[in-house]
Amino acid sequence: MDAIKRTVITFWLTHIFLRRIGKRYSEFFNKWIADITDSRQERRVMELRYTGDTQMKFEAVAIEMNISPRRVFELHKKVVERMVSD
Repeated sequence: MDAIKRTVITFWLTHIFLRRIGKRYSEFFNKWIADITDSRQERRVMELRYTGDTQMKFEAVAIEMNISPRRVFELHKKVVERMVSD
């Protein structure tokens, strides 16, 4: 049951909440992410993915940061897991 809760919360965070907060309150979003992680790469992934008028897809973030799409997924997943676990 706990795994199902995590899955639902993660889906809600990534598909609804983070997109809205990042787009409408980008300054708050960036400060919040900075509180969650010290990694510059993780912060950059979240910033490119969720803030601004054009929220980028994972592949576009990978091209922008010059890293593999798999690495972008890993960095994103680490941040989201910290949000769910705290």
